[in-house]
Amino acid sequence: MKVAFVFPPMWSPHGDGALQIWNQEVTTRLSRQSEVLVYSGLFSFRPHDSVDGVSYRRFSTPLGTFVKNNHYRLLKLFPLIRYALGVQHPIFSSDLWYPDYALQVARDLRKQGCDIVHVHYYPQVAHVIKRLNPTLPVVLHVHGEWLTQVKFNNLNARLHELDRVITISEYCTKLVRAMFPEIASRCRTSPMGLSPDAFSGADRSFHSSNSGPKLLYVGRISPEKGLHVLLDAFELIIREYPDASLTIVGPESVASRDMIVDLCLKRAVADSLAPFYKGSYLSQLKQKLSPEAAKRVTFTGSVSHSDVPRYYEEADIYISPSFYESFGMAIIEAMAAGVPMVAAQGGAVADLVSDRRTGLLVEAGSPVAIRDAVITLFTNTTLRNSISCAAREMVLKQFSWETICAELVQMYGEVLGNKAAGLTEFDRETIPV
Repeated sequence: MKVAFVFPPMWSPHGDGALQIWNQEVTTRLSRQSEVLVYSGLFSFRPHDSVDGVSYRRFSTPLGTFVKNNHYRLLKLFPLIRYALGVQHPIFSSDLWYPDYALQVARDLRKQGCDIVHVHYYPQVAHVIKRLNPTLPVVLHVHGEWLTQVKFNNLNARLHELDRVITISEYCTKLVRAMFPEIASRCRTSPMGLSPDAFSGADRSFHSSNSGPKLLYVGRISPEKGLHVLLDAFELIIREYPDASLTIVGPESVASRDMIVDLCLKRAVADSLAPFYKGSYLSQLKQKLSPEAAKRVTFTGSVSHSDVPRYYEEADIYISPSFYESFGMAIIEAMAAGVPMVAAQGGAVADLVSDRRTGLLVEAGSPVAIRDAVITLFTNTTLRNSISCAAREMVLKQFSWETICAELVQMYGEVLGNKAAGLTEFDRETIPV
């Protein structure tokens, strides 16, 4: 089987981002049984080369890059463009979003003899590929809720022409099936995964009763992640446990309001986050800390993904204060490491966290609820240990990269039918665990 993956052109397929990790883990494993091709933007790489047994084909995208960098100015200067070309906002929903990339990939695929194409994120890219390769099976993989939130051009018709539509969580897949019932049978879920060996999951012994809990957050520092709520909760926690500590691992990387907050959150919540978009969110977080709390909070900044597991090993309780998650990568990492979990309800979190079984669920935006849940875990050894064991068992069963790859290959086999010719089983024995 020969499968092509089409990466978003504005991002490098190599790095520590969630999609980059997915690309590396999945394509490397699949390449041991199948021929794997990855398309991406050119960046500073060579146009064509091979990495870990995976062939990369990269294209320059001057038109797409120009539109991406100048679309606000263009639409302001030429408002008729929006109507004449059907340009929606946000701009990534438009057919003007990297059209040169879509055409180059579609034309190149004509020469590659692929059995199936797996397109990340953009239905307009998948549409161009399908139009120029009508007999080639095309799978669209959207890592979020965009299909049910954004007005992509001719979306309903374009989804109908695809062979499978994948989202990153059952929460998102259910939304797509509800909005597009005619293609419900073609919708699937393919989540992020992890490598079990990266997380020890060792038995956890809390500190003596004279010290407070070591709390941890891992992820982007951005308003929708609710870190201002977490800091308010921490102020309450140190009143009970003055020696408690909080480590926040991750860079300030504020997502554009129109890409997440305005799309995913209720209007009242989105409006409450608006002030945090004025200036640096990280600076605002540091300024709101009391002198006592400031001594107990550590901001690590950006950390290599390979170094993240040690922070889980050192933590007593992981806290996810986010108002919204389309999946929750750090949540499953903490679970794999056996760290008891407190998570705010929002988006796909309830798919991962079963209250009082694999974590404690709390109301989003409530510092008091976070404080109470942390104290409950810290003082209830039986509950803490039960959650730690159940969460790790669940994650290792459902979210190992081997499981993710096996389910992908099974789905490819469904699409290819007789053409799969015995290639629909993923040989886990060839993959080191």
